[in-house]
Amino acid sequence: MKVLRSTPLSSLLLMVLMALSAVAGSAMRPTHMLADELPALDLQTVVPARFGDWTVQELYSAPVINPQQQDLLERIYSQTLSRTYVNSQGYRIMLSIAYGRNQSKSLELHSPEVCYPAQGFTVLHKDSTSFSLLGKSVDGFHLETRMGQRHEPISYWNVIGSHISTSLLDKRLVDLGYSVRGRIADGVLMRVSSIDNDTAHAYEVQSQFSNALLQSISPMYQERFVGTLQAR
Repeated sequence: MKVLRSTPLSSLLLMVLMALSAVAGSAMRPTHMLADELPALDLQTVVPARFGDWTVQELYSAPVINPQQQDLLERIYSQTLSRTYVNSQGYRIMLSIAYGRNQSKSLELHSPEVCYPAQGFTVLHKDSTSFSLLGKSVDGFHLETRMGQRHEPISYWNVIGSHISTSLLDKRLVDLGYSVRGRIADGVLMRVSSIDNDTAHAYEVQSQFSNALLQSISPMYQERFVGTLQAR
């Protein structure tokens, strides 16, 4: 795994892309939603409450982190889903999914780097990584966080349209690509975490959970959660 570092070149490219996006947006103003070409997505029904060895646990004292007020969440995202699952060994995984039909409203506010520090967590470490999901390699991130005695490793990845996005620059490029074709991309931020002092073990179980979850979702929806292309 590699530690992410920003560079002057990437910052400059991002500024150029943002300027081009603004120009393209004012010139073309795409209005056709990519989501309208796809089966309607209802997270509550598409994501099963029970699959494999995992079952939703309704009452749990360590909730999924979602610090934004509900009205703000509703303005930014079309849907959000937050659940805690438990397996037969009593291990708990917290799942958070944010879905937006319109990526111009952005998913950045829901990223763990924002959510967790806003709740008083310290981000100890962040690595880029690749998850093996549904037989494909999906680029994403591992984030190690702590608040007091609560040590919470996190795995997450972003899907913009049919692309896996690993940076704001990626996202702007994908958005621009859809814009020039007259479309507004939708997107999903997938996040799983667990309270576990053994970080390596947490990431291993999170990977197993994510694969089992995605395999349990109807094939007609699976690509909405893992994409088909890597943004570069």
